[in-house]
Amino acid sequence: MNTTGVRLTTVVVGFVVATVVLSVLFALVGFEATLAAVAAADRFVLASLLVVVACWFGAWTYTLSVVFGILEVDHTPIDAVVLFGNVVFANSVAPSTYLGGEPLAALLLSRHTGRDYETSFAAVASVDLLNYAPMLPLAGVGLLYVVTTTVVGRTVELALAFVFLVLLALVVTVAVGWRRRDRVLTVVAAVLGGLSQQMDAVVPGVYAVAPAAFERRLGQFVANVERVAGDHHNLGLALGYSTAGWVLLSGVLWLALYAVGHAVEPEVVLFVVPLGAISNVLPLPGGLGTVEPIFVVLLVAMAGIAPPDAMAATLLYRGGTYWLPLLFGAGTVAAAHAPIPRPTE
Repeated sequence: MNTTGVRLTTVVVGFVVATVVLSVLFALVGFEATLAAVAAADRFVLASLLVVVACWFGAWTYTLSVVFGILEVDHTPIDAVVLFGNVVFANSVAPSTYLGGEPLAALLLSRHTGRDYETSFAAVASVDLLNYAPMLPLAGVGLLYVVTTTVVGRTVELALAFVFLVLLALVVTVAVGWRRRDRVLTVVAAVLGGLSQQMDAVVPGVYAVAPAAFERRLGQFVANVERVAGDHHNLGLALGYSTAGWVLLSGVLWLALYAVGHAVEPEVVLFVVPLGAISNVLPLPGGLGTVEPIFVVLLVAMAGIAPPDAMAATLLYRGGTYWLPLLFGAGTVAAAHAPIPRPTE
């Protein structure tokens, strides 16, 4: 009961903070001007935007299906759509995709598929890694374009380069950690085991877990991830669909900008979309309240778009790629985990 309450409170606080941030952003760019730009958006282009959103959702759903196939998780195409909706819902409401979304998504998958939590968590983590893998090269292409063709100011260029280098350092750290995963696994299990023993004495509802038990379960998780990484053919197929998903997401932003009267170079959206996704590591639900300011600043600096138009395009993009998938995901969670009524005798 306490755990559920804490989770619900955390989600509510995240949305409240995001609402405050968005309110400040609206005040800065102009609330009425932004709404006027949204209201004047081309309806045919918006319809095309929704089609591209559906294609993106399908591409990343197929990535999940490929991972399920590698891990021998029985599923149908409809199951894949429903379960990816579960993943999207978890990542959209939990504070941070990696710190809260993945564990919640793994729990939902485990309940629906009947597989153990470690396998479900490995599936979610593998899908997220595969879906975010193309982010760095796409952002690199965009950064190269910015530096060589766009005049945004030395300070902005240095800031963008710094963010890119931080992301690159994170990728290198993960790669090195994976190569030494056996040692890392032992250290993490020892730390978690010791922490649980200390918390057992002071936190109600927390029970001590031996480091050996942590190491065994973490080892099962790592073994499942190794299975995914070892299937090179299907891994390449999944990466292809993941990359297509990023291109489609960038296309959604391009269409959102076009709907409010701005045709920008493709390189701009190929950079803005992946860079905005980095903010998913922050403790706000689905990047809400962090993606929007990043998009507005970059679109104004890189494409010279007026702030109200940049905000309007960002809202249209987020409506298609955050709010609609969130509502769909909520429906799939309700459908997948609703109790089945027993027939009356």
